[in-house]
Amino acid sequence: MKTHNAAQPLRTLESGQTLVEAGQHGAVWRVSTGVLRLERPGQDGTMLVQLALPGDLIGVEALCTQPQAYTATALVAAKVEPLEITGELSHYATMAKGFLQQQRQTLDMVRLRSGPIQQRLAYLLTVLGKDQQGRVRVVQRDELPTLREMAQIVDSAFETVCRELNHLMPRKPKASIKLAGAATSRKQTQWVRRAGVPLALAA
Repeated sequence: MKTHNAAQPLRTLESGQTLVEAGQHGAVWRVSTGVLRLERPGQDGTMLVQLALPGDLIGVEALCTQPQAYTATALVAAKVEPLEITGELSHYATMAKGFLQQQRQTLDMVRLRSGPIQQRLAYLLTVLGKDQQGRVRVVQRDELPTLREMAQIVDSAFETVCRELNHLMPRKPKASIKLAGAATSRKQTQWVRRAGVPLALAA
């Protein structure tokens, strides 16, 4: 058996740009950088189901000749690449990766929507800073999604997220924006500890 996704160029997505729509047939994509929202249409509009991080696959349903299960939209600026899958071994290896990925994504959403709000928000900051190897970097305020999007993800009120984000990422006067490397490292460690992420994963 040979499954083949026609080669397509690397795509750059701006925040809010849609990659695929639920119900469409298409390629399997891998997230290179950034984070995408995976949503499913519901009676009251779209429902956030999961987040796709660097290294995650989108559209694994195509391997079973099924339409896309979710609408995938860039939460922040992102890059995605199409996968070319040839042969049974590659086909089943990709399906297995997609299955294991679903388990992790489900746990991510549990952590983003349970526990103290500051811990939920801190975990979201680590999610936004992860690369394909799972290392965490410090994200800047101008890289974040909108406050309303963050509030939806962590299932909290807009005002609460605004207040807690100011505790985790205090706004600095322009004159004091330059931070020493050690100070940046301490900030990152603070987020990671509050989020409950093993420090070994921090870049």
